[in-house]
Order: sequence, then C-alpha cells, then structure tokens
Amino acid sequence: MGRKKQKRGGAEWRQPPKSAHWLAVDAASRERRALGKGPVLPQRRLIYSVFAAFLLTCSAFLFFFWIPSHALVDDLRSRGIATTAEVADSPRDRFGSAGNIKVRFDGPDGPVRKTLSEWGGKRPEGLPQGSFVRVVYDPNDPGRVLTQKWVNDPPTLTLPMAACLVVAPLLLAGGVALAVRRRKVLALLGDKA
Repeated sequence: MGRKKQKRGGAEWRQPPKSAHWLAVDAASRERRALGKGPVLPQRRLIYSVFAAFLLTCSAFLFFFWIPSHALVDDLRSRGIATTAEVADSPRDRFGSAGNIKVRFDGPDGPVRKTLSEWGGKRPEGLPQGSFVRVVYDPNDPGRVLTQKWVNDPPTLTLPMAACLVVAPLLLAGGVALAVRRRKVLALLGDKA
C-alpha cells in the first residue's frame, strides 16, 4: 500500500518558480498598468475602408444617378419626339410611392409598351391607370422615355441623390479625422519611447 499524503496548511503552500518568459510577461503587464490605458490607435484598414466608402458613394452618385439621368434628358431634348401616351399600369410599391409605370404610345414602328424611365432614382407620380400623359421618347430607342414635364423641368434633386450628397462629406470628414488621430497617437507614442 502506498503512503498516505499529509495535508498541508495554506501557509505552507508556495507558488512554483516562474520561467524567464513569464517573468518578462508579468513585468510588461505591470509596466502597461503603471502607464495607464494608452490612446487607441486607429488602424490603417479602417481609414482605408472609410475612404473607400467615400469614393464608392461619390461613384454611385455620379454613375448611377447624375450622369445617366442628365444624359437621358439631354438626348430627349435634342432628338426626342413628343406624343400622348396612355398609362397602362400604375402600381404602388410596398412603401406607397410610385412603382414602375407602364405606358402605351404609337412609336415609329407601331405601338410601343414601355416602362417610364427613372430620373435619378425617382419615378413620376400622380399617373392613374387609364389616364393620358405627354411623353417624349427617343426615336432610335423608344424604350428611353420620360414625361414631357420631366424633360422640360427635371427634378433638381431626388432622394437617392440627396442621400449620397449627405453621406459622402460625412465619410470624408470621418476618414480625415481618423487619419489625423492616427498621426497624433503615433507622435504621442513616439515621444514616450
């Protein structure tokens, strides 16, 4: 039979000796606690991500809303043909605003059924089914059609355009603030070293 172990009291127990590695870790930990919590350094990838979001927002504004809608209006003003169209379908989307409004009109090659093009992310409202509206279409591509009211006086700003114009400066300011903060923190850490 084996020997019975004797119970030791709490005062007799000692922590085993630490290796040099763990002594260095403890010393570094004590040093960090003594300095207090240092400032948070913004990471480069966060700064790059904010600037990339800014560029993406500006690109969306230009290439999805501003340029296509202005090009459509300019093309219809220069070579468009005005006619009267019947509203074939005037649905509402799930938010209650105008949906894809479909119109019928006589084009150069016969009757044409097309969906009214959006202008910068906005569809015309107030066109009930069965009503008549003046439209301007491109004779080369009758699918490019807008109401005559929008060709003469297009909306200056639509909701998606406004959202891009509000978000883009905020993203730019955030990216600049993060870059400045990073430089200040690095300068502060360089002074302490």
